[in-house]
Parts: sequence; C-alpha cells; structure tokens
Amino acid sequence: MKAGYRHDLDLLKGVAIIAVMLYHAGVCKSGYLGVDVFLVVSGYLTVPRVVGDIDRGRFRYSAFMERRVFRLLPLVLLVSAVALLIGYVGMLPGDYRYLCEEATAASVFAANVLQAVTTQNYWAAIYHKVLMHTWYLGVLMQFYAIFPLLMLLARKRMRLALTVLTAVSLALYLLPVDSIGNKYYLLPYRFFELSAGGLLALGVRRQRDSMSIVALMLLSLTVFLGAFTIGERAMPYNLVGGANTIRESFLPREVILLFVVGFTLLYLYASDHEGRMQGVAARSRVLAPLGRMSLSLFLWHQPIFAYYRYFYADDLSWMVLMVSVAVVILLSMATYLLMEKRIRVTRVSRICLSVVFIAVNGFALKVWLQGGAVRDVPELDIRKGEADPSAFERYTDRIYQYDRDFVEAGSGLRVLVVGNSFARDFANILLESPDSSRIRLSYHYGIEDCPLSRVSQCDRLYFFGWKHQVPDAVRQNLKPGAQLWGIGTKNHGSSNGIFYKNRWREDYLQQRTPVSSDFRAVNRLMKEEWGRDRFVDLMSLTMQADGTVAVFTPDGHFITYDGKHLTPAGTRYYAELLSRGSAPPGRWRCRGGHSRRR
Repeated sequence: MKAGYRHDLDLLKGVAIIAVMLYHAGVCKSGYLGVDVFLVVSGYLTVPRVVGDIDRGRFRYSAFMERRVFRLLPLVLLVSAVALLIGYVGMLPGDYRYLCEEATAASVFAANVLQAVTTQNYWAAIYHKVLMHTWYLGVLMQFYAIFPLLMLLARKRMRLALTVLTAVSLALYLLPVDSIGNKYYLLPYRFFELSAGGLLALGVRRQRDSMSIVALMLLSLTVFLGAFTIGERAMPYNLVGGANTIRESFLPREVILLFVVGFTLLYLYASDHEGRMQGVAARSRVLAPLGRMSLSLFLWHQPIFAYYRYFYADDLSWMVLMVSVAVVILLSMATYLLMEKRIRVTRVSRICLSVVFIAVNGFALKVWLQGGAVRDVPELDIRKGEADPSAFERYTDRIYQYDRDFVEAGSGLRVLVVGNSFARDFANILLESPDSSRIRLSYHYGIEDCPLSRVSQCDRLYFFGWKHQVPDAVRQNLKPGAQLWGIGTKNHGSSNGIFYKNRWREDYLQQRTPVSSDFRAVNRLMKEEWGRDRFVDLMSLTMQADGTVAVFTPDGHFITYDGKHLTPAGTRYYAELLSRGSAPPGRWRCRGGHSRRR
C-alpha cells in the first residue's frame, strides 16, 4: 500500500458491503442502507480531486471519465457475461430477455433508469433479478458524468454551487414530489449523498479520533438493525404478494437514510490517515480486506443469490448462504487481484474493452430481439427465433379493450369484472370458458371509480379484492337479483426456473409446488368474508391435501409464466376446471357457487 492510503475507509466500506450482502441474502432487512455509505464515501473521495484539478486548471474531462469507466466497466462486463452464460443454459425466454436488458443497461450505466421504469419498488424486487443491483453503478457513473460539468460551469463559485445543488437534491428527496421508486433509483434524489461527502472533504476538518469509533458503532447499528427496529406490524394482506406484515422501525425509512448519511459523514470527519481507526483498519483481517475488494463483492454476490433462488428455492438456508458467500469471496478475490489491481488505461486495454463491450452487448441484443428464446420451449408454446416477447403480458392485458359499457345488441349474462391483473386473468378465463358466447363482458380496474352505469346494468360483478372494499355506492346501484362475487388469489410458485431445470427428468410434467401459508391464509380469509357461495376459489381447484398445486396443465404447458399470471394454456385449464359440473343450457355457473337462470 502506498503512503497515506486510507485503511480507515476500507473499514467503513467493509461494514457497508457486509450489510448489502446480508440484505440480498434475506438476512438483514435494513442492509440496503450500506449503498448509502458507498455513495457518501465516493463523493468524499471524488469531489475534492475534481474541484482541486479545476482550480489548478489541469482537469481533463475525457481523461477523468475514462479512468472511471476503466475502474468499473471491465468487471461489470465480466459479471454480465457470466450471468448471460448461466442464463443461456437454464433460463426461460421471458426471464432471459429481461436479463439481456439488465446486462445492456449495466454496461452503459443506466441500470437505475431501467429499474425505475420496470420495477419501481426495490424492496420487492431483489430475488430473481440477476443484475438489478447494478443500479448503484448507474447512479455513481451519472454523478461522475454530470458533476464535473456543473463545476466547470460554476468555476469561480464551485463550493457555493455544490452547496446549492446539495440543498436542492435533499429537498427533492424529502418532499412528496415523486414516487418512492424514482426517489430510490434516480440521481437527482441521490445527488445530495455524494455531494455531502464532497462538501465535507472540501471543508475545514478537525480530527476527533474517539468520535470515529462512536460514529462507526452508530452507523453499524443503523444499517444492521434498521435504526432501532421494534418488530413487525400487522397490515391488510397483500392479495398478490401474500404478506400481511410490515417491518416497523423507530423512524421512517427516509429519516433512517439521513441518519446513515449523517453517521457516515461523522466518521469521515473524525478519522483520517493518521488517526486511531487507521491503525485498527490496517491490522484488520476481515473488514478492511472486504472493504478493499467491495466492488467485486458487490457485483458477484447478487447473481449467485439470484440464480440459486431462480433454480432452487426462495429461501437460502444457512448452509447454502455460507457456501454462496464462500463462492462470492473466492470470485471476488480473483477479480480484485487479477483485474481491479492490474487493469490500466492503455491502447491495448482500450481495444480489449471495446471488443468485449461489443461482444456482450451484441449477444444480449441478438437474444433480446428473438424474445429471449435460445431453444424451443413447448411448455410455453415458444419456438426459437419466433418468440413474441410481450405475448403473455398482452394476453393478460387484452381485457383492457373491454373497459367500456356493455354492448346493447344481443342477449347474455352481463358480467362486470373489476380489479388488477388477477381480475384480468379471471376475465380471460370467462372468455375461454365454454359459455363465453353467452357472456357480455365489461372490465374496469378500480372499484372506487367504477362507472355506476355499468354496475346498474350488470347481472354479476366480480371483484378481486376484499368485500369490505366495495363502496356502498356500488352495492346500492346493483339491480335487484344481481350478484356480487369475489375472486380468489392464486399462486403457482415464485419461479418457473425451479421446475424448468428438471426438464430432463421423467416426472418433469408431474411437478407440483407448495403454496405458502401466507397465500393460503389470504385465500381462506377472502373466502370467509365473501362467503362460499359468492367466491371463486381458484386456488382450491388444483390444490391437493398436502398444500401443493399443479405447475403444468395436463397437456404439458406451464399454468403461469411468472407464478401468478396465467398463460393462455393456464387460462384454458382454469376455464375447464370452473366449467365442470355440466351446467344446463341457459345457465352459467362457477364451481362452488350457485347457478342463475338468465
């Protein structure tokens, strides 16, 4: 290590990377806050160098950006290439196509934008998305690209400009001006974390050595315990996700983040290359070494965890977690020693990086254009080179065309379906049923703003939601004899990859999956509230006594494409199950309910 090396910053980064890894492993619920530590430290290290070089008139934007790219991109491309290779062997087309999007977005440092557009909720998206964690590098590189330009524009007032930009970004973060997803992923709401670290580095700093120990302890408590977590609070069941609790902390999530930023700044203020923490970190055999290779650890751990979940199980047992962490550490040591410490900006390295960039993104683009299908997948009626990437979503969403008043011409049962994509699944079941020609369908997303003109005309109203959520106005506008029904939830596993990996087994099409206790509880409570004679119990149609449900239809097709939303084959399968019972002409019935003469 060269003289003046900041071992104390490695100690800080070691704490942060452990927190992030434990969060993605599902162990530490507040570990995602480790990313905020990285952002503050990055600003602390980068801003003074840029401002100093601009002050001295020797800042070169192109050279600065090239160094940043060579620091991050080689490892991003390597991890992306390995992820694409594994995905090629075993991922299903839709999932593989999204991985190609992630790989391309990561390589151009725009993964945060991709996640903001497609995911929104970071806290519900960590499990199967192999490269979703690269959003952090997107924020970082976008700061590197924009910050120097802003400082060049404000050359004579750089510190003032940086202070104003910090205040504006903090205000944007705190004010209710955007969704929580955008605030998490996009640079304007994250700028203040990086710039705050930079302002501290530019300011007059006096060392308070003992304070650094206190700051590190407070920071560790915050990122590992979620700022005084006080347990879980019961919430209304999430009918799609199954959960009915929310982790409750002493302070709101937005305030906890500010505490992390504050404690990180306090540590940086109190410690330097000659302080006590420098000596502690230099002697560390765990935290500081992990901090030095934190970039490699950060990039490798999520693909390992995500692929285990995709192919095997959602929950990582302690044995699996220890083996996975060991693999991550070994890979990280290799890339840290062979890549991070060795790569320099040279003519040869520029050519090699350009070739690898073109190869990885060219492959990803080719696969993306063919819908992620690298082989025939008869279970989804997909052929290589002929996949329609949006077929399943379009099939579910075709119901939007029925968001209209009932067609006056013709006779038939007027059915109004209300609710989210699960309701649209049920509407598709109605269209696939043998009695579809005798059903006049109308659909609307929200029950609160459901057109009362349709409510007053329908013979049946099917709603995916709780009965108590149906407004009084809707109930009062139902005509005499009209029926109000509830649609049950459904779940066929969290990842079809768990089953698809077994495609060479003889019992492949006989696989079943257990339904979690949360989903069973949701369905039971819904049924109790709606009443058995006014509830479409989809879950019980394929559930056996052991609590498992079918994964494939009898003719060998996946019932869902994501564990929740039905494929066309799955829709027809449910339509057949619901129509069994030989309803006489002039009647239409749901299994478990009462028929009604039209």
